[in-house]
Amino acid sequence: MLQKLFISTTLFLLISGNIYSQDKIKFHYDDWNYKFWDKPSIEVSYGLAKINLDGFTQKFENTSKLDIKLGYASEHKTFAGKFVVKYVNGFAEFGGFSNDLDSRMKTPGNLNSNMWQFGIGKKEGYKIYAGSVSILPYTSNGMIWSRLDMKDFPDSVSNYSDYSKINLFNKAVRFGSKWEGGLNIGIGNMFSLQAGYERSNVYQRYLFWKNIGSAIVEEAGLGLVDEFIRRVLHDEPIAGSIINFVLKNAYEYGIYQLRSKQMNWPFDGEASLNFDTFKFGLGFRF
Repeated sequence: MLQKLFISTTLFLLISGNIYSQDKIKFHYDDWNYKFWDKPSIEVSYGLAKINLDGFTQKFENTSKLDIKLGYASEHKTFAGKFVVKYVNGFAEFGGFSNDLDSRMKTPGNLNSNMWQFGIGKKEGYKIYAGSVSILPYTSNGMIWSRLDMKDFPDSVSNYSDYSKINLFNKAVRFGSKWEGGLNIGIGNMFSLQAGYERSNVYQRYLFWKNIGSAIVEEAGLGLVDEFIRRVLHDEPIAGSIINFVLKNAYEYGIYQLRSKQMNWPFDGEASLNFDTFKFGLGFRF
């Protein structure tokens, strides 16, 4: 059902993109350029997470994530001038998941684990200014490298099927991808509060051509969304910021749900190890 819905949505975006490409409205694409190396930024966040692996019968214990992002943020005018600006933040991320960071009640028999994570990514959206306060509905995605450490392994795993699945991830550095959607509330030019939802998919192995093909499909869809959003922003900048947030995050959620069962969707593949995190944090821009 999800796959049919996702394909239908993609076809709608393709048709919309073709319609808009035939429109004679000219957009000034130079207005969308930005300086990548602009203002240094730091973000620190904490989140409550759940782990799942398709076909795995045992339960993972609740875990929490703590991370820090170091990067550079840039803002550039759009059709709305300084009122609604394009925001881009390129970053490197360091952090990890651990049951020891989680204060929720533990369930006997659930599997315990730690995982460190390193990644690089990009966060973007259209920031709305209202005096000294700003609102940024954002989308973020990137590449990650993770190392899972299952506690009391293999004694904690009760059957061979589960053992064979989780053993492909345990004590090995694995490649993956992540997506995040959320809201930043800026106070002044330097400080911000943020809340969001993050999905990290860790892959059993890296298959170059399938992974590249899956990434091209993802980026093609995002490109079509961008074309649609440019038209909305031209007429309704605030609505454009919100619609950009809704469409991109809905699209990414669909992609990552499909990848949770086939890691290189739409190509055949194994299930990924998935971390769903509700997070909040602080941001600083200098």
